[in-house]
Order: sequence, then structure tokens, then C-alpha cells
Amino acid sequence: MTRFKSVARMGFDLLIFASLCLSEVALRKWFKPYKRGFFCDDESLRYPYKESTISVLALISIVLAVPSSVMLAVELFKQTATSLGEKRKNGANKGCHLGRRLMQSYTQIGFYLFGLALTLITTHITKYSVGRLRPHFFAVCQPLMSDGSTCSDARNHDRYVEDYDCVAKNMSTNSIAQVGQSFPSGHASIFFYAMVYVAIYLQAALSTRASKLLKHLLQFIFIMFAWYVALTRISDYWHHWSDVMAGTILGTLIAFAVALYISQLFARKPTRSNSSLAPKPPIKPSSSPSSSAKSANSPPGVLPAYTFGTLPYIPHPHAAAAAAAAAAAAAAQQQAQYAAAQTYHNYGYVP
Repeated sequence: MTRFKSVARMGFDLLIFASLCLSEVALRKWFKPYKRGFFCDDESLRYPYKESTISVLALISIVLAVPSSVMLAVELFKQTATSLGEKRKNGANKGCHLGRRLMQSYTQIGFYLFGLALTLITTHITKYSVGRLRPHFFAVCQPLMSDGSTCSDARNHDRYVEDYDCVAKNMSTNSIAQVGQSFPSGHASIFFYAMVYVAIYLQAALSTRASKLLKHLLQFIFIMFAWYVALTRISDYWHHWSDVMAGTILGTLIAFAVALYISQLFARKPTRSNSSLAPKPPIKPSSSPSSSAKSANSPPGVLPAYTFGTLPYIPHPHAAAAAAAAAAAAAAQQQAQYAAAQTYHNYGYVP
């Protein structure tokens, strides 16, 4: 029954992930972005067209391969180290728990892919709703107004144009379709989600005994890679700087949300088990005869005359009697010591 529940849960999770992927495909195929107008003298839209430094194919390959490989390697390495420790303690016949390692890797990679799908859908919904024009809008679209005029005509200066068509000579269909999808940057949001999530995962799952700085160096490399990709979107004139900033914030927020509330990386139990170590016995009070006799002969403790608390300062009822008894005992002991110190010599003299 337990195995059946696990298989059913896995199938249901796969169904949810497939529905998200289908939603992304439907969003791209059947929805059109908002068509925003422009001013012909808008200099922020007059940048030249350049090919992307990081293509879409490279983007998909990196965000799928790099985080999955890192998680798989960390989970296998971590479980292997535990299994070797168990073999040294319990003998060489213990298994390496390969199924458990692969299941843990599947779980972590599944959480990551679920967050990646959420990032894609959120990014494209925002793109289609805002419809901001890219910096190379005029170079790609080459707009033609409904009256047959262009931006080179003097009558279109200082005029907000909404009714236009893209002539787009020598431009691909994909470039024309994406000319109004500048906000936010998809490269920035996807790369920052992937790399920030990997950095958080390494912080929670990776333990490096050889060097305390190795893990943080890897985290820095991943985040700087995402930062470089985001900057290329500005230098390639595919996005405004505010588009890149919005994509960076969006990807980072989703990465933290998935890591903390979905995969719960910091709530995982440590893999190294210390259950074989016997707990230290509690320290018992000494029961030697001398200590027991000392405790039996010692006078009962007397509370101080004044206590610092919420009650007023009231003298203890037995404080005066205890002080008098202690003073009398001290005087008697001093007198006995003095009498023992005196020596009387009698040389036959009789008064």
C-alpha cells in the first residue's frame, strides 16, 4: 500500500508538471501580446539589431543541464560518503542504497523544474500583458502608419502612433513576434532563477570538509554567470536596463520561494547519522562517605536577610537566631583554643 501511494503521488506530480508545460505552450500559441504605441522621436527605440550573445537554445540547454547535473552529483556524493561510513562501522556487506540516492536526486530536480516552469509562465504573462517595445524596435519593425506615412515624415513627429503595421524587411518572423516583449527580460529571470536556486541548494546540501571557501566560490561563479547573461541583454540591445532589473528580481524571488516553501531545503534532516553513538551518562552527585558526612554535619542553609524580588525586603525570621548561634559557637571555639595554648608550671611552690 505504501508503494502504491508513492507511485500515485509521483504520477500526480508529473501530471501537474505536464499541465504547467502545456499552459506555457498554449500561452505562446494562442495569446498575443499587447500592442503598444510609440513616438517616432523616441531615441530609446532606435538601437540597431544584433544577434543575442546567449541564444535561446543555449539558454534552455544551460538551465536544464547545469542545475540538474549539480544536484545529481551532490546527492550521489553525499549518499556515497554516508554509505562508506556505514560500511566501515557495520561491515562491507551493507548496500549503498542506490535507489534512495536516485529518489532523492529525482525529488530535488523535480522541485527545481517545477519552479522553472513557474518562472517561465510568470515571465510570459508579464510580457504579454505589458507589451513594452524593445530597444531595436525601429530597426526590426520598420513601422508603416495606416495612412501610408512613416516616421521620416514631419507630420508624425511628436505624435503618439498606435495604428501601424510592421514592414520588417529582411527580418525573421520570430524577431517580429518578439519586438513587443521587452518587459521583463526572460533571459534574466530564467538564468537568475536557475543560478540563485543552485546557490541556495549548495548552501543547504553541500558540505565541503577540505575547504570552507569552496562552496561559496561555486555559489559566486553561478551567480556571476547569471549576472553576465543579464548584462548581455543590455549590450545586445534586446532589453532596456529596467527590463533586466525586473527579470533579475523576479527570478530571484521565485528561487527563494521555491527553495524555502516548496522544496524546503533548510528543513531537511542531515544525512550523517549519529545514532550509533551512545549518549553520555548523566553526572551523578558524589556518594562518598566523607561527602555524605560533610553534608549531614553542615548546618541547614539560611536564606539571606534581604532578597531581590517582587516582594518587599522582609528580614528572614530565623536569620537573627542563626547569627546568634554562630557567634556563640565562634566565641566558644576561640576560648577553647586560648585555654589549650596556656601552660601552667608548678615547681613545688605551695602558697
